[in-house]
Amino acid sequence: MKIQNYSFWLLSLVIVNLLVSSVSANINIVNEDHHSKHRTLKYGLKDLHPPKEKTADMLKYISVRDSFVDNLLSKMSIAEKIGQMTQLDITTLTYPNSVTINETQLAYVCKNFYIGSFLNSPVSGEVMGDTHYLNTSDWLNIIQTIQSVSVESSPNGIPMIYGLDSVHGANYVHKATLFPHNTGVAATFNPDFATKAAIITSKDTSSVGIPWVFAPVLGIGVQPLWSRIYETFGEDPYVASVMGAAAVRGFQGGNNSFDGPINGPSTVCTAKHYFGYSDPESGKDRTSAWIPERMLRRYFLPSFDAAIGAGAGTVMVNSGEVNGVPMHASYKYLTEVLRDELGFEGVAVTDWQDIEKLVYFHHTAADNTEAIMQALDAGIDMSMVPLDLSFPITLTQMVADGLVPESRLDVSVKRILNLKYALGLFSNPYPNPSNQYLETVGSIEDREVAAQCAQESIVLLQNNNNVLPINPATTKNILVTGPSANNIRNLNGGWSVHWQGALDDSEFPYGTSILSGIQQLLNETADIELQFQVGTEIDVALNQSSIDAAVAAAQNSDVVIMVLGELPEAETPGDISDLAMDPNQVLLLSSVIATGKPVVLILVEARPRVIDPALIAQCSAVLMAFLPGSEGGKPIADILFGNVNPSGRMPLTYPSATGDIGVPYYHKYSANGVTSPLFEFGQGLSYTTFSYSAISCNATLTTGGNYTGSLGTYISFSVKVTNTGSVQGKETVLLYLSDLYAQVTPEVKMLRAFNKIDLAPNQSTTVQFVLNPFDFSFIGVDNKVTLESGQFVIMIGTQQLNLYLQ
Repeated sequence: MKIQNYSFWLLSLVIVNLLVSSVSANINIVNEDHHSKHRTLKYGLKDLHPPKEKTADMLKYISVRDSFVDNLLSKMSIAEKIGQMTQLDITTLTYPNSVTINETQLAYVCKNFYIGSFLNSPVSGEVMGDTHYLNTSDWLNIIQTIQSVSVESSPNGIPMIYGLDSVHGANYVHKATLFPHNTGVAATFNPDFATKAAIITSKDTSSVGIPWVFAPVLGIGVQPLWSRIYETFGEDPYVASVMGAAAVRGFQGGNNSFDGPINGPSTVCTAKHYFGYSDPESGKDRTSAWIPERMLRRYFLPSFDAAIGAGAGTVMVNSGEVNGVPMHASYKYLTEVLRDELGFEGVAVTDWQDIEKLVYFHHTAADNTEAIMQALDAGIDMSMVPLDLSFPITLTQMVADGLVPESRLDVSVKRILNLKYALGLFSNPYPNPSNQYLETVGSIEDREVAAQCAQESIVLLQNNNNVLPINPATTKNILVTGPSANNIRNLNGGWSVHWQGALDDSEFPYGTSILSGIQQLLNETADIELQFQVGTEIDVALNQSSIDAAVAAAQNSDVVIMVLGELPEAETPGDISDLAMDPNQVLLLSSVIATGKPVVLILVEARPRVIDPALIAQCSAVLMAFLPGSEGGKPIADILFGNVNPSGRMPLTYPSATGDIGVPYYHKYSANGVTSPLFEFGQGLSYTTFSYSAISCNATLTTGGNYTGSLGTYISFSVKVTNTGSVQGKETVLLYLSDLYAQVTPEVKMLRAFNKIDLAPNQSTTVQFVLNPFDFSFIGVDNKVTLESGQFVIMIGTQQLNLYLQ
């Protein structure tokens, strides 16, 4: 088999060069303890990111670009420069309750303020008049109109750049393929899907003339109350790093905007939201986070580091505050860490209205002038204002008053112009209404990729008495019930047609609900009677008669398939105060379980909603579907009936109680036993079984079966995996590392590598991983990356070995 290693690939070559090169000034080797004689290696992030060697083609590109941009910059007025740093929402250009551009208003903002960027869909918030969505023709006309006026109004012919929240597909382009949200993509443990989804998303978005995608979300999902957890790649920093970097490569076609072009159908992506946003103390969106520096660097920074290493061209800044400082006003994190340590060269854009929020939300600035000064001093390049002209008006006055030098504008404007140059906007700013990719939007081929992704994302969490897969030969009556069973809207969640999700299924041009998927699969099985009773709706008054109808139908069924979950939501409107599942859904579940019939529970959720573990235990089977997207119904049906063997794994910890949160799988030893998760990170069953054997590594084998190696070297590990069951299956092989003792309390274990394999019955393969020195590190008391000699345990499946590094 082909050996794949996803173990912090972006740092591997860098670290080995540091460790073996003659340049050793950046590495301090000290004895921390005179008795234990620990050997310690220390790095700063700067040490891990030396300047990348440029090829001849890159140097030529940079030279030509710089000459062009510098010449352009020298011709621009103060007003033009400030306009480039301003981003407005499209609703500032449209007539009220309409998607039609008010060309008088457009001309006003372009001719007087030279606005450099626009964003959003005019129907993101709500239906405008009779318009529910924009198709490709609508978008082409809008972008053409805005761009034409922008170029014509600019004294130097500078085009605008348009950005769109294409979060799980081009969700604001009608007919575009919608994928599982990121928690589902992470559950596949297959980075290829992160790349493929991003490629198709870029294609569908850029086909209508939009070259900038506000994705992927790279925060780690450690706060289950948080309304945006489904946009993350789960709780593990390593999984988020691998999946995030894979997505960046997909969006940008493997290129970056710093030393080469990004050509269509690729787009420039946005690493968001930098950083610490995903763990608000209250669990409510955009509220304060208190995250110690060591935790920020250990858990929250790696995914952004990986995305920037993969070439992410823009960064969107965290709307919230971390440790009392709003991130968009933090010089430390936006300049010292993002620019100086991580080496980011691209554009840093705020999120929605965040500079103004420094005044009325965060209270760090007394007025807009002070707020803009704080943001510019921190390192912001572009202000998503986005609903008024306060930013360009105020900043113009600040420059006139000598508060902001023109040279500071030049720093940000050059980054913005560099980005536009990389995207080819100066040579071809207008959308192409006959481009070849328009015909592929929503193609069967793209939707099949989304279905395959959904298929590998479904996690089988419980399967008592092997009730799954359902055997059509012995099953005569099936009841499908639950509010999300016949609902494509709920499968897609938020950021689907509209910001808060679709109004109803009629807004989707295609898609398959779980009920429809089952019906299609059973069409040729005349002997099975399929019933549907909704049972209850979500967050509505109790309708006992509806529950009674479901119970009556269950009594006449051989098996019940129940689909529960959440309504679509996004950001602050999705805030909740209790993780408990909607009580009417719980009542439906308990009432149907009381009939004694086997119940297969399918959870369609943006975040883990708590159900009494005792009730879950009475379910015959449990499937976690996350938010699988429009194509999710058929793959789920295929899994239920055994046409597909489930292979998803949990990318986060599923709590058993509302208060039983805040302890990820990589908790400290002192947190052992303080929580009892309902389902653990990495959990996932199959219709076959796998055995692990013959774990080994390339270090020196010593007496007693332990291994000894040298600190600061690469170490390879291998394990034999065998399909011991009767059906073909995919297995995610997870490598965990435990550092038994360190100067900073270590985690009980951390994932350091994974690989998904596919084995036929009785087939075996040897899976190999290579861990680099960074994989054995921690963040020391001085907040530097630290490697320390000592004892480590490597665990792969049921196998483990002891490794001593000296």
